[in-house]
Amino acid sequence: MSEDALEAAQRAYQSAQEALHTARRKLAQAILDAYANGEPVGRIALRTGQSTTNVWNTLAVHGITPRSHINGST
Repeated sequence: MSEDALEAAQRAYQSAQEALHTARRKLAQAILDAYANGEPVGRIALRTGQSTTNVWNTLAVHGITPRSHINGST
């Protein structure tokens, strides 16, 4: 592989990483918005193709836990 090909591959890789980070931020915001609008975690999981654990983990990063949800302290 030539130097140009290596550099081009690195640029493509960097662009893909940036796109992935952006997509993850958008997904996290969409999960937060859906939850704030009263959508149950199970439904959010189904709609996003994620497990309920992953959805709860996303919410937990923002201080929302199943316990805080049950206690109504969110």
